Amino acid sequence: MRFFCFEDNNINQKEYLHESLGININEKNIISFVGGGGKTTSMYTLANELSYLGKKVLVTTTTHMHMPKDFINFKGDLNEIEERFKKDNLITVGIKDKNEKISSLGNKIARILIKLCDFLLIEADGSKMLPLKAPASHEPVILENTTMIVGVAGIDSLGKSIKEICHRPENVCNILRKNFDDKISEEDIAILLSSKNGQKKYIDKCNNAKYRAIINKVDNEELLFKAEIICKYLNEKGVQGVITSYKN
Repeated sequence: MRFFCFEDNNINQKEYLHESLGININEKNIISFVGGGGKTTSMYTLANELSYLGKKVLVTTTTHMHMPKDFINFKGDLNEIEERFKKDNLITVGIKDKNEKISSLGNKIARILIKLCDFLLIEADGSKMLPLKAPASHEPVILENTTMIVGVAGIDSLGKSIKEICHRPENVCNILRKNFDDKISEEDIAILLSSKNGQKKYIDKCNNAKYRAIINKVDNEELLFKAEIICKYLNEKGVQGVITSYKN
């Protein structure tokens, strides 16, 4: 795995994802992941880092997410979570749904969960396993007390047509002012990651929440060069870019 942060107009390699994202590990945080191209992997990478540091971490969703092997199928008993924390630092909690997925506990319960942990990590968006998307009117589902939103995009969308590589392609076309057959460029990825109609949607509804943009699947030096171009576009829009590769 490799992590980079774009800072001082340079790509700087970091040891950990939480370091790249600029997360204060000594403060309670509610971090929501939106977009496509690696939300779940990014979320669990961060969760494992934080739990290894001794932090109590809860992972959940405000929509739907793929069911992990070990999770609490929540039936209303918060004591079950507190008891599990006595032996585990990292817990996934949700309601068992169909198609090997778990669904949201509801916003009321989600707001309570932060009282039980140091970090609440939320998959707040869906992308049908595609690397790029723009949200529909009902997406994403962001809690008002969220402290950070992380927008994710897969760099493997570069050079592919909107219709073949994007979830909700009609919304992507509207934001980019392009047609279904147009190819995705570095600037297009930056626009979707920085637009308030894209991955920054609802950031203003959160009280002083930070925003970070992850460019994922940057698995070789050629892609790293292209990711740096995306980060420069993001920097012009006042957005902090982070580059990730989860290949070992």
